[in-house]
Amino acid sequence: MAEHPAEVAEITSHAQALALNLGNITDARMESMPKSLKTAGIIHIPVMLDLVGTACSTLRYEFAQKLMNIHMPELLKGNMSELLAMSGQTAHAIGIDAGTQDTLTDANRSHLLELFQEKAAQWNTTLLITGKEDMVVSADKCTFIMRGTPAMSQITGTGCMLGMICATYLAVTDPFTAAVSAATEFGIAGEKAEKNSSGPGSFQVELFDQFYNLTQQDIF
Repeated sequence: MAEHPAEVAEITSHAQALALNLGNITDARMESMPKSLKTAGIIHIPVMLDLVGTACSTLRYEFAQKLMNIHMPELLKGNMSELLAMSGQTAHAIGIDAGTQDTLTDANRSHLLELFQEKAAQWNTTLLITGKEDMVVSADKCTFIMRGTPAMSQITGTGCMLGMICATYLAVTDPFTAAVSAATEFGIAGEKAEKNSSGPGSFQVELFDQFYNLTQQDIF
């Protein structure tokens, strides 16, 4: 919510979690995010950093590195291209989207799991790598999530929505559980929304409603 550099530290000090998103970079936000992050580190509230565009923009990549050096977020979220780039690997992003060459497959699954567990341990964080099949990786465990629908990629902002859900859950549980729960539940909401919509406009409305109305019976 907060963006102005003069207020972000104060507002962060009253929060239960902090969400940082690189999707719409401005000079003001680049000044504000480090201030919020420093405050979160001092008062020990969990942080989710959404690495939007770090595979296609040097500015975003270097800024993300700066943020991670100030205080390591408890959860790093991004698509496969973004997490590969942040891990020092070759990435094939198409704008802010992951490139098809970076898709998770049976052939590269073991290699990517080893890479990301090594990075999670090195950075002391949890990773949520989004895609057709999501990965949630910590230093000592990993889970793969196959939920959702291609319709979720046809409207703008579903990735950012997922990041905000992750941050909300971070306020009440550990990073690994927050990421798994958010990805699973938002994906289920997308599946239910697709059944009740006829196109992107109605799908977006249905997605909000279906997520709002999820019950334990829908999830388990």
